[in-house]
Amino acid sequence: MTLEKHFAYKITNDSKNVTCRTHSEYEEERMADLLKEIKAANSEGIYWIFKQREGEPQEPLCIIDCQYKRIYYHYSGDVEDIDTMIQKLSK
Repeated sequence: MTLEKHFAYKITNDSKNVTCRTHSEYEEERMADLLKEIKAANSEGIYWIFKQREGEPQEPLCIIDCQYKRIYYHYSGDVEDIDTMIQKLSK
């Protein structure tokens, strides 16, 4: 079984700077927890999520827009509501 990890980078901006910092590293099945955390925090900015399989480089998975509570997937172009994705992942 290939282990897949996800990496969340939080990107924010103010009048002077754009800041990118590592928010968390987690296993694939913990994505619902991250989405719940983002929703509860009512934070600003975006989260850029990357995935990485064992021995391979990180690749972009999605961008989470905190203001509009949406997830934009890189390769498929799909857009999902955070609440809808939390429900899907919690089943």
